Amino acid sequence: MQCYLCNSKKFKQRKGMVRDAPELQIMECESCGLVTLNTIDHIESGFYEDSGMHGEDPKSIESWLKETEWDDQRRFDMIKTMLPNKRLLDFGCGASGFLQRASKLASEVKGVELESRVREYWSNTFDIFPSLENAGGLRPDHRLSCR
Repeated sequence: MQCYLCNSKKFKQRKGMVRDAPELQIMECESCGLVTLNTIDHIESGFYEDSGMHGEDPKSIESWLKETEWDDQRRFDMIKTMLPNKRLLDFGCGASGFLQRASKLASEVKGVELESRVREYWSNTFDIFPSLENAGGLRPDHRLSCR
């Protein structure tokens, strides 16, 4: 297993389980802190891009934002003192509630999110890219982990 952010091969298993696939292990890169699964073989092409992780009837972006509001606020509160005049790249930004909050303090916010409807929803507000490659080599001012 190799980290797709920093190319490290050192991982440790984290506590917890995947709700709909308990046989999967949650892993953390010891070099950069990326959290990932031990395998992605169960994910079919287009799964994330087409909202597959939300089931057959994905909720609206507005509903998703309400559902994750507590976590977006938790993450924001944890790092808000570090945000003024900084550039922020949120990798796996989900519904982008955290980006919405961070944009009030940071000089620039951008996201990376596979789910196409998120990118469409925020297209006139934030730059949200489908991959790091599409982000054009953007680098945040700090690497932070909001666990």
